[in-house]
Amino acid sequence: MRTRQRFRAAVVALPLLLAVAGCESGAERPAARSGETASPAASPSRLPVYDMPRHKQPSAAGDALADSGTARFTTTVTYTAAGGSAVERTTGVLDWRKDAARAERVSRVPAGFPEDIADDLGLTPGLTERQEYAVEGNEIAYRPKGGTWLRYAASDPKEFADGVGGLLGYAGDAAPWGNTLAEVLKVSFALDDEPLPGGGRRYRTQVDGLQAQSALPPAVDGRVQGLAPTQTVVVDLDRRGRLVRAEADYGKLLAEQHAKGVLPGLTGLRVEFALTGHGAPVTALVPATERSETARTVLTAIAKVKPGACASTDTGLGHPGLVRVVPCGGGADLRVFGQQRIDETVRNADPEGLADRLAGERCRGDFRAAPAAWTAGARPADTFWSTGDEKLTFAFTGPDAHARGDFTCYVKLR
Repeated sequence: MRTRQRFRAAVVALPLLLAVAGCESGAERPAARSGETASPAASPSRLPVYDMPRHKQPSAAGDALADSGTARFTTTVTYTAAGGSAVERTTGVLDWRKDAARAERVSRVPAGFPEDIADDLGLTPGLTERQEYAVEGNEIAYRPKGGTWLRYAASDPKEFADGVGGLLGYAGDAAPWGNTLAEVLKVSFALDDEPLPGGGRRYRTQVDGLQAQSALPPAVDGRVQGLAPTQTVVVDLDRRGRLVRAEADYGKLLAEQHAKGVLPGLTGLRVEFALTGHGAPVTALVPATERSETARTVLTAIAKVKPGACASTDTGLGHPGLVRVVPCGGGADLRVFGQQRIDETVRNADPEGLADRLAGERCRGDFRAAPAAWTAGARPADTFWSTGDEKLTFAFTGPDAHARGDFTCYVKLR
């Protein structure tokens, strides 16, 4: 048998807790203050980047990323649709020696942005949202509005880790904060280049499609079907061969996905990444005074939330697959009114999306039959949502295919 799995989701955003001394590339660095960790002076690179063949210079800069020791970063994702452009901007600090990062993301979505596309991306039209994260090795921490950090780890039990989705991808390989264009630098191949003012160079590079997906937001990466096309990435290095900026337009990828019915309303997707303050000292990344708790001990799979109960999606995951069950009231984001298990067989047809559609139909019946108190707070009024894990199974021979999944019916409370 062959199995294909797809998870329908919804996202969130963050505040910054990292501070960096204002020391730019090439400037004299001040002595470390009390509570700060001084980085060794940044060398031009571990490899002599500009002594390498031109087509290998961006990848050589990727090999040398960690030589700076620390840096400030900004990554910007711009989603374009008929109703305007939504922007997610993440700023923070990287410390390669400690394999640690701290980041704040701010998502701004215009009121006219299509609601169906916003939901697929985990965004909310008309809102500006913030999220705050910290990374230590393979641990990711998210700070909910209540202030106590939620800690996720790659070592969490598989059943729990599977529900975390793309969050663990924020522990990057090329840099402590992942899902950025820094991840593609080592595998890039320069097609051409030109000089920049100040002695740096700009390259137009080519990156394998699968590798280029590592820089996509989890909400998009999780929906890509089939092999992604080769991606062009523009890379800027400074006079010392250090990465200062990278940019990619994923329009070609979107066009191919539109042909498969994926994210049809998303007409543009651009990703940018910038580094500044190479080698500047940074304050402690995780102050010992800040409280935290293990996410797997306080979160519940939404499929296990009983009808009538309320929950918070302020988990940093960007989807409602795992929630914190809370009393119905000011701290609740949603209220569950039904649970549906789908198990259907189709013949001579692709069952893609069948479980989603059936869940929506059956949730509609639950919505009409639910006690008024459970659905009266729906926002927008008289609307409901369903979310779940669709599993598709195909026989190697024969016409049968199966669509299965556990789906939760709920209303949004804000």
